[in-house]
Amino acid sequence: MNEKVGTFQKEFNEVAREGQRFAIASRAKEFQLQACQNLDALRLKASRLKEETIAASDEDSANAMLSIEEMILGLTSELKMWIALKEDDPNRAWNDLMDAQDHTRTVMQAHAIAGHLSGYSSRLHALEVLLFPPLTFCSPGLVVKHAKCSICEQEYGECDHVVGRPYIGKMCTAIVTEIKEFREVSLVKQPANKRARIMSLIENGMERDIMTWRTVPAKPLTKTT
Repeated sequence: MNEKVGTFQKEFNEVAREGQRFAIASRAKEFQLQACQNLDALRLKASRLKEETIAASDEDSANAMLSIEEMILGLTSELKMWIALKEDDPNRAWNDLMDAQDHTRTVMQAHAIAGHLSGYSSRLHALEVLLFPPLTFCSPGLVVKHAKCSICEQEYGECDHVVGRPYIGKMCTAIVTEIKEFREVSLVKQPANKRARIMSLIENGMERDIMTWRTVPAKPLTKTT
């Protein structure tokens, strides 16, 4: 990890400590918004430095910057979750929390500098239970015909890249480009994607939003010809 990255890591630590002071329900919304702005500005600097390390083919430094960039996005997403809850939008808050969890997972995969974040990851998962009602998730069953590698864009499986590993500042994913067969949608407790969930239910003849328990306005009938 080069000297510039080490210096930036210290700057990140200072901004992150300040931001974490406001990742608490009782902290005022205006401070949470300001913390998000400070983190957004830092993310732009992180992105520029990451591109510089990629251009230099400095894989260790590039992966370290990927990890730091994802840390910034993770903390920002958590702050946005608290803001969304204060704005009476728990559905948006849930998606922000899922973003925070996804970024934190990538942080820990990208570089060893994030080895200390297992406690933070556990905290984000605990917030699911503490802040939100029990949810039911959906998981599709399908057969993938083609998927390409996000690193080299070849057919995934025909290259040497592995999903979930970093390569010079980029995380490898398999991008599905064609589905051979769609089989079913299952209701599950632990899906791969917790954004795929049941949004409302019917009770006593009324449709209710599972998050807020408010009744869902009836949708107008669409006239067909």
